[in-house]
Amino acid sequence: MGAIWNKLTAIKLPFWIMFMNTFSMAVGFYMMIPLLASYLLHDLLLTVMMVGVISAIRSFSQQGLSVLCGTLADRLGYKRTILVGLLIRTFGFGMFGFVDHIPGLIVACFFSGLGAALFQPASYAYYTALSTSANRITIYAIREMLSNMGFVVGPVLGALLMGFHFTYVSMTATLIFVFSFFLSLFFLPNLKEARPQSELPGIWPQMKKVLHNRSFRRFMIFTMISWSLVAQLYIAVPLRVSQIANGANIGLIYSCGAIVMVLLQVPLAKLGNNNLQPFGVMSLGTLLLAGGLFAIGMTGSLAGIYVGVIAFMIGQVFLQPMMNTMVSDYAGSGSIASYFGFNSFALSIGAMIGNVGGGYLYDLGNLLGWRLLPWSCFLFIGLVNIGFMLKEQRARSH
Repeated sequence: MGAIWNKLTAIKLPFWIMFMNTFSMAVGFYMMIPLLASYLLHDLLLTVMMVGVISAIRSFSQQGLSVLCGTLADRLGYKRTILVGLLIRTFGFGMFGFVDHIPGLIVACFFSGLGAALFQPASYAYYTALSTSANRITIYAIREMLSNMGFVVGPVLGALLMGFHFTYVSMTATLIFVFSFFLSLFFLPNLKEARPQSELPGIWPQMKKVLHNRSFRRFMIFTMISWSLVAQLYIAVPLRVSQIANGANIGLIYSCGAIVMVLLQVPLAKLGNNNLQPFGVMSLGTLLLAGGLFAIGMTGSLAGIYVGVIAFMIGQVFLQPMMNTMVSDYAGSGSIASYFGFNSFALSIGAMIGNVGGGYLYDLGNLLGWRLLPWSCFLFIGLVNIGFMLKEQRARSH
């Protein structure tokens, strides 16, 4: 216990504030967003297409604007950008509890996404600025662990509040972001920029500078392809459950996977970092993603789905902290938030390709009568991406 206490007391206050922010914002997000579609469909009686449009607006404003917002964060300062982003998301989340018409819901979705587009790249950059090359993988692993804890706690809290009314869900999520705002405002120190703002290039030249980094462009392609596999989880599991165990508790399957991530995030991330090269860790993560999806598609039992989901989640345990660490390494000492903004945009493209392409493969497999088509394609795509990543690692080693 003494050794654990010494490790805890050695963590600096800014880290504790950021860790509390990460957990609280994850709880606020996951307690509301997973329930939003159900509320729009069953309470407001919107069409499925309109719910899809509203969700797409939130995703676009969050991911599509992350490039510009990350670049702004490098100029405005990370703390300031985090605070502005929290305020904007607070406004957006609060609106959901009081509007019941489509224009108001669209505005709420836009602002809730824009807030995240501002504070997420700045938050990752803040973690990078606080950490060192020696402890960065551990810091990002802890961050992902806390985010996954929010994924476990948030939906449970949201479901309890939904028993009263969705307004209570919205207001509670809003208050959580208000808490994060004041916590950051009073306790998060301003970081000294790596370079004075006067030495930073303009917004567009700064964005061009990131894009001219050829090795980072290749890295974004690798992460985009791996993320197209990540996007399959929320399609693959409901599909296979409906085929082999209709009526099974899908939420329980996801919760088990999330708990595994919480328990194994830090030790496995450190293990991979200590024993493999960076692209080796990402390759192992991608292999587990593709292998988990293949197992989900091949299995004929509910137990097999659990095994596939757990393998998939462990793949994310290896992939995400290393991916964030490598973005920090590519950025170096300047334009950190810009790099995270670009990578976030690449991940959004990967998710879009994964959702659209995966849906096409599922339908094509049914049309051709070859049920294994999508699952075989996911495995093939993962293996090809692994081959290119390992080739990139060999080139970096020479």
